[in-house]
Amino acid sequence: MENTIIVAIITVVGSIIGAAVTFYLTKRHELKVEWQHEKLNHYKVLISSLSDLVIDGIDKNEANRRFSSAINTICLAAPQYVIDALMDFHDEIKFSNPNKSPERHDRLLIEMLLAIRKDIGLSKADNAETFRFHLIGTAPPN
Repeated sequence: MENTIIVAIITVVGSIIGAAVTFYLTKRHELKVEWQHEKLNHYKVLISSLSDLVIDGIDKNEANRRFSSAINTICLAAPQYVIDALMDFHDEIKFSNPNKSPERHDRLLIEMLLAIRKDIGLSKADNAETFRFHLIGTAPPN
């Protein structure tokens, strides 16, 4: 009789521990997925607002406001290497920069995009030497 009670207690305790560990691991995974989704949304807003700056016919004051807001809030979700790349890119494109260079602009844009892609897990096959990207705008309306 005593062995039966010990086995029952071990079974109950084991079940409770198993359920607790499963709950903890599931909750941790859900939070990680939610955090990745939040990061992706921040990055979408950033890239979308940057895109608005090169599309003719869009209110540039509003586009600048959106871009500034996206930059100023990205620090809540992005790691330091993404923020560093973003700040380098911003220093290149800001109005007060008298030494703007199209080549440096494109290089810093690519560095920023590669940092973002690394953060969201897309960079496993990225090659910084061959990665190509440039912003695409539209022609001014007639």
